[in-house]
Amino acid sequence: MKIIFLGAPGAGKGTQASAVSSKLGIPTISTGNMIREAIANETPIGIAAKEVIAKGQLLSDDVVVGIIKEKLKTVEGGYILDGFPRTVAQAEALEDMGEDIDVVINIHVADDVIVRRSSGRRYCPGCGATYHVEYNPPETADGKLVCPLCKTEVQIREDDKPEVVKERLKVYHEQTQPLEEFYRKRGKLRTVEGQEKVSDTTELTLRAVKGN
Repeated sequence: MKIIFLGAPGAGKGTQASAVSSKLGIPTISTGNMIREAIANETPIGIAAKEVIAKGQLLSDDVVVGIIKEKLKTVEGGYILDGFPRTVAQAEALEDMGEDIDVVINIHVADDVIVRRSSGRRYCPGCGATYHVEYNPPETADGKLVCPLCKTEVQIREDDKPEVVKERLKVYHEQTQPLEEFYRKRGKLRTVEGQEKVSDTTELTLRAVKGN
């Protein structure tokens, strides 16, 4: 099968893509990994991507599509796309490559839930352990949240701050959410409502992939 995973940042699409990949034995193709691979291999597209990234700019559709096209030439059989396409233009380019996608799984989680989940994450700069103030809380000592392993005060990553998460969600709704309608019109979209338990979402996701 050829599967695309959609979902807002923090919705858990990467986790579900990995679970389906493991269960069905289908490789996951991550846009981020492909970009790093192209840069490391110094392919023409990788060199172009490196120059754009060095300037602190976002990669254009042409560059991203070029990297995807290079990668898909090396893939036999099915695959799961995680992080591509991000725009309707990229989806159209994928069709132009002759890639026939079987199903598009949209992991839906409300914005306020994503903000709560993301803003609750903490990491330990001392040992690298990760926590969540609600689901997997660190210890409290002297009014501070500290890592129970090394007693270092835990911190929130910049990307997890509420204002940053909200901005990323805004960009997603503007640029990527239109893909839902794009694939709905083609009869390939299946939406999965994200659950509190990851395992429950995985069960629903596997059913959706199988058409149940």
